[in-house]
Amino acid sequence: MRGRLFRGAAMITALSLAAPPLSLAQPAEPAGPAEQSAQTGQTEASQFNAEQLDALLAPVALYPDALLMQVLMASTFPLQVVEASRWFNELGHDNLQGDALAQALETLPWDPSVKSLVPFPQVVAMLNSDLEWMQQLGYAFATQQADVMTSVQRLRHQALASGTLKTTEQQRVVEENDAIAIEPANPQVVYVPVYNPTIVYGVWPYPVYQPVYIPPPFGYVPDSAFIGGFAFATGVVVVGSLFGFARPRWHHREVHIDTDRFNRINVNRTATQSEVWRSPAAGMVGRPMVPPAGPVGFGPRPAPMPANAMGVPNVQAPNFPVNRSMEPAFRPPVNQWSRPTQPVARPPVNQWNRPMQPVVRPPPAVQRPAVPQHGGPPQRSESVQPDRRRALAMH
Repeated sequence: MRGRLFRGAAMITALSLAAPPLSLAQPAEPAGPAEQSAQTGQTEASQFNAEQLDALLAPVALYPDALLMQVLMASTFPLQVVEASRWFNELGHDNLQGDALAQALETLPWDPSVKSLVPFPQVVAMLNSDLEWMQQLGYAFATQQADVMTSVQRLRHQALASGTLKTTEQQRVVEENDAIAIEPANPQVVYVPVYNPTIVYGVWPYPVYQPVYIPPPFGYVPDSAFIGGFAFATGVVVVGSLFGFARPRWHHREVHIDTDRFNRINVNRTATQSEVWRSPAAGMVGRPMVPPAGPVGFGPRPAPMPANAMGVPNVQAPNFPVNRSMEPAFRPPVNQWSRPTQPVARPPVNQWNRPMQPVVRPPPAVQRPAVPQHGGPPQRSESVQPDRRRALAMH
């Protein structure tokens, strides 16, 4: 009995020495960027880098804050933007303005950000004119919202340093705690800036990714106003029920939503309760699940695998889903029987090598004599030739 007690005490002592005391236990370290991206399903291979983001945002970074937020949110609904462009132009709604326009949009099942852009046909036309750019812009804002907000501020500081971005009769440029805000000079009228990104930002620092340039739609900018690379389109009277429900919080790198105004526009969709904007789910409303192709290429992905990589043990497959929407639903295997062959050169058809049709011969005209009946003389056919009848008569 005493031996068992000594053995039990020795085991307890050993376990207490092996485990660290509670007071010395280290707290769990916060997940690093790689671990956080793995937890959220976001990998480095599916993100745009800073150079790509600056090139994507260059055409819209100098928009007024409220309009810019509406553009960024609407770009995450690319199919609805295309529908809005067709609805406004092809269905004869271009003469609607103010409350009449807001009332016509009320029954449509679009996101409030898309509806809010319809009073700005120039902006909708720009988004619709380059669908690849719009898809990349929407994917970046949906998956890298903080990085996009940082890129906008980086571009605005660059334009401010080059002397392009400044307060004018159309807009006010406000600097506060290293953040640059752009507001309309008249809250009731919004002037959409039209500029050439290759000029307004000065010397572009990224030789690999040049800024995206989308020419202004025809008829929205006076011909003489675009000489210096920066101009304003005709002012748009604000539709109060559609404009200004989203504002940027530059220091928090997020978009603040006025939920009451947002839900009044969003009458045909699920109401939101959050004051911070959240992107739609990947794969919904046309938003791609992986970085789409566009003016800045694909996201920084691994190098493409060689054709014979299936049997190579050291080749790493990509760790993101592959978008096969553009591939055919079925491809039969290629083998010696189904492999396409080269067309065989055939000589021209003429009178010597023309394939002959089978000759259809009529049945013989001569019929055999009928069998005599009741011992009478044989009956001869009328179709026998005359010479043949004379010969028979002589016999």
